Amino acid sequence: MNIGQVLRKIRKERKASLEEIALVAGTDAANLSRVERDKQRLTPDMLENVAKALEVPVSSLYLIAEQNMQSGKSGNNAGTAAAARLESALGRFILLSARDQQLTVDFMELLLKSTRQ
Repeated sequence: MNIGQVLRKIRKERKASLEEIALVAGTDAANLSRVERDKQRLTPDMLENVAKALEVPVSSLYLIAEQNMQSGKSGNNAGTAAAARLESALGRFILLSARDQQLTVDFMELLLKSTRQ
């Protein structure tokens, strides 16, 4: 999965139109559509603007894309399943408010502490 496909996936998860995201990102819908279809490359500025419009860190976009590429190359079903769960969790996590994201992180830390004991 490339960055454009990740952008499309997140945009659709948020039920946002090309026009809405493009307007906030300072580009036009046709450009964003070409990026999502891998017909046009993103400039660093455009990537940053689209990520901000989607309210997701650029690093998360690369993480999702990388996880998908690794799971596609791997014949390991456990690794593929873990990558799919991670992608799903990250997709949901970025939709949360900043407060709820912090609560989620706090919960995961407590869960990890309890499994170590």
